[in-house]
Amino acid sequence: MTIISKYRIISFDGGGVKGVLTARLLKRLAEEIPELLELTDLYAGTSTGSFIALALAYGKTAKEVVNMYSLENLESIFSFPRINLLIPRYDNDNLKTILNNIFPQELTLKGLNKKVVIPSFKIFNDKYNNWCPTFFNNFPNSENANTRVLDVALASSAAPSYFPSHNNYIDGGVVINNPSTSALAFAKDSQAGDQMLDNISLLSIGTGFSNNKITEDTENWGIIQWTFNPFSPTSFPLLEILLDGATEVDVYFLSQLLGNNYFRLNPTLVNHIDLDDYEKVPDLIELAEKEDLTPVINWIKENWL
Repeated sequence: MTIISKYRIISFDGGGVKGVLTARLLKRLAEEIPELLELTDLYAGTSTGSFIALALAYGKTAKEVVNMYSLENLESIFSFPRINLLIPRYDNDNLKTILNNIFPQELTLKGLNKKVVIPSFKIFNDKYNNWCPTFFNNFPNSENANTRVLDVALASSAAPSYFPSHNNYIDGGVVINNPSTSALAFAKDSQAGDQMLDNISLLSIGTGFSNNKITEDTENWGIIQWTFNPFSPTSFPLLEILLDGATEVDVYFLSQLLGNNYFRLNPTLVNHIDLDDYEKVPDLIELAEKEDLTPVINWIKENWL
């Protein structure tokens, strides 16, 4: 057991284009506290959050992460939705190009500079003949540390109905959109981080809190209304419910487990923003720049440095 006085984790939620908000908040924090990323031991990220976690673990700066979420990049990914409901709404060719510009083709999780935990979901596990969650990581004894970073990013972000599955994996958000609890589990695991709970500080950065709700009568809704409903406040009600519900459960668990060693940074969105609504990027940037970071900066100074 290698116990250190402080074990620091930053966790990033899934949320599609709303990763812009996460990236901008992180950049502001890193500018205010330059040691923030250097001192971090473990990054966790789901879906769009996996891009941020993997980039930081590789050694990219917060500014480089912000550049990854440029309007030009997001527009190239989400500009051409396909109307055929029998195939994914988008192909992932432009997403692959963007990721290829960030990570070397043959870079594996084992080659990263920092530890990572990246949730995904395998729709067929030939070892156990079932489907099951997968947590890509580069801790000792990891079964998937030799997986290419590019494949991990595509696996964790393959949102059902939005993007194609990747190597039999779909978006980790279907099981754990906020990966904080999984990061904590790996940090404590005697076969992984092997840390005492009291030594762990965890900063969780979300993609914006949305007061989503369905006010109409859903008693007679069928599969179409729940899965794809352009007349609902959210286009994909069931998917949004799964993502939001799992995220808020994690917030409760972590606040109970870690107390003051846990901080959740997740500004409230003015309006609902779909995962692919790149036209709302300016609104997300404005929200990130206006958010009062004094509470989280004070927390970092007390629990991180």
